[in-house]
Amino acid sequence: MISDTTHISQGTVEMVKPDLAANWTGMDLVPFETIAERFLDIEHEGHTATLTVGFGKPFHIEGKGWACPYRISALGREHITPAGGADSAHAIQMAMHMVHNDLSGMARHHKMSFLGTDDFGFGRVGGNEAAAAKCPVMDMSVSS
Repeated sequence: MISDTTHISQGTVEMVKPDLAANWTGMDLVPFETIAERFLDIEHEGHTATLTVGFGKPFHIEGKGWACPYRISALGREHITPAGGADSAHAIQMAMHMVHNDLSGMARHHKMSFLGTDDFGFGRVGGNEAAAAKCPVMDMSVSS
């Protein structure tokens, strides 16, 4: 039985309909098995609501690469997009990067916070943050 919602359960893995504009997968429904979530506060019309960011388990699409779906839910709306990558780790990185961009855009119109700060904790891919870090194993600089 299929309802008129965008979500269809298939066993224990939820099958979701991604936003059409960003759906490069060619799939009408993509698997969404939640592997991580973050809850942020968003102010809207004088009230504080919860904005939920969820990441799905990456999956491989033959001939296209890896996808990591992510979902942003707030104020009765939902945005589901598959981020693409060369491997599963890269797909997760790209999903984090895309969430960073999406939340940065939303923050122009809404006051949002995570644990009381305006740093949502989703970094950009390829930033200089890693170059300044030290290797936790060798206690050496990882910059070249």
